[in-house]
Amino acid sequence: MILTSATVGYLGAQSALYALALVSGVKAWQILRTWDFNKSTKEQYANEKNAYLVSTVIIFLLFFKALLAIFLIYLIDSLTPFIRAAMCGVGVLNATILGWELIFLKMALIALFGLWLKSDLKDKEALDYPLIKFKFRFFLIILFLMSIELLFDYIMIFSLETQKVVSCCSVTFSAQNELAGFISLERSFVGVVFFITALFYLLLGVASFFYKKAQPFFGVFAIFYLIVGLFFVVYTVSPYVYELPTHTCPFCIIQKEYFYIGYLFYLFLFMSGFYGIKRGFSKLFLKENGKKDIILSLIFGLIFIALSLLYTFGYYIKNGVWL
Repeated sequence: MILTSATVGYLGAQSALYALALVSGVKAWQILRTWDFNKSTKEQYANEKNAYLVSTVIIFLLFFKALLAIFLIYLIDSLTPFIRAAMCGVGVLNATILGWELIFLKMALIALFGLWLKSDLKDKEALDYPLIKFKFRFFLIILFLMSIELLFDYIMIFSLETQKVVSCCSVTFSAQNELAGFISLERSFVGVVFFITALFYLLLGVASFFYKKAQPFFGVFAIFYLIVGLFFVVYTVSPYVYELPTHTCPFCIIQKEYFYIGYLFYLFLFMSGFYGIKRGFSKLFLKENGKKDIILSLIFGLIFIALSLLYTFGYYIKNGVWL
């Protein structure tokens, strides 16, 4: 266990936001039980006012949850000096329980909050609140995941072992990983799989632009594209950023020494996948047709690919060899 001002502040902020979300969840449940827009009762009038208040609080939660997710990356990296043999945030995550699971859960929650925001905006466009029950039931699912997230937060911080000898990032993500227990993948294999996935994703996006029935498939495939893209950044792109074949790491790429370029990689990849998921979500659950999300998804995806090629082909042009 490591208690610093950063860890205490992080857990305090997470607990406060969860308490706020819990109160909102209770109020949302009460609204769901008594909601009837066709009634002109005092109770229904109170429900409509409370629904607006709860929606505003959830938007507030979305903003600060995104900030805390970014702060968690800084927090993990700041704990590196306390962990024996840790050279970056990977060592810290290897020295704790549920660290990696927490990172992925936070990414999923931010995406879900974004989808909830879309349903809230769609609901407010009409005068009769057609999606009020859907969006509050959706929020209750998010609240359940937030409960797991808060538990993971405390487990991660309190399970940190300062004397545990951990493997460095290059060992954890090496193709011949025998120590860290993480997924071992070849750099070229991941690169080929990603570009096949990205090509199919782009083609599916174009098909979705012209054929509405393809949009749900585009949204579902966006999840797979996002996962493959993360492996692509770690195993294939990062060594070209470091210009070192043995260095594969998802954390060092966001450091000052590499001009924080990792933030752009993760941002463009996440936004590309999110807008694809959002398009499928809107078509399936909100019965909404549109092309803006498809265009944004493809634009962010092409920027991500271009940025990746800039480093990989740039290295080859400069040195005449591949890593």
